[in-house]
Amino acid sequence: MFIPILSAVTAIFAALTIVLRRKGKSFDGMLCKFISSFGFMSIAFIGFCYNLQHPFYFCLVVFGLLFGLGGDVLLGIKEIAPKYKNKLISLGTLSFLISHVFYLSAFFREEPGFSFIPLLVTAVLTAVIAVLIKVFKMKVDNKMYVLMIIYSFLIAYSAAIAGYIYFVTKRETFLIAFIASLLFVFSDSVLSFVYFTPTKSKNRLVTLELTTYYIGQILMAVTVYTI
Repeated sequence: MFIPILSAVTAIFAALTIVLRRKGKSFDGMLCKFISSFGFMSIAFIGFCYNLQHPFYFCLVVFGLLFGLGGDVLLGIKEIAPKYKNKLISLGTLSFLISHVFYLSAFFREEPGFSFIPLLVTAVLTAVIAVLIKVFKMKVDNKMYVLMIIYSFLIAYSAAIAGYIYFVTKRETFLIAFIASLLFVFSDSVLSFVYFTPTKSKNRLVTLELTTYYIGQILMAVTVYTI
């Protein structure tokens, strides 16, 4: 009962974040974004109370959500302190990268056996992303380019591992995790266009990015309950 309620409340604050951002109310939007991030963690904690059998998975996912909160804070501050925009984007990206390291580690704990297939799929996707960054002439320096490639590898590998585990085991949790990971891949791809290209439709892209990101985080938190 609590999980659907918490998910709905979190989704409401996530929607408020998007609406306030579109109206140019950056500070209010940032506050709602922080509340949404705490909502993700609350879902995971309550989910663990219902299902105490996988404490290590719970800890890894919660640390992932915690670093996701850190990334939200850093990118939120960027909205009210544009002077430090580039530094905050780099630090926010690093925080989200660490978040996905924890998610990936949680998936590895449940993997039935190592397979090169997810790794090969990830390598191909990462190579394509590396080329696309150049094709779309994204305005990134060499350090940020390397960080984006590492980040792309991690989120793609998380999706590939979750998909592989579901394919082998047919466990519902990893279908949810696979969908969440795909949403992260899509969300972060959209975000790269927002930050690093001179696109004219940034409001629409930000709405799309935040919507897919929030759904992904809610689903990831729910996996603690379903595993």
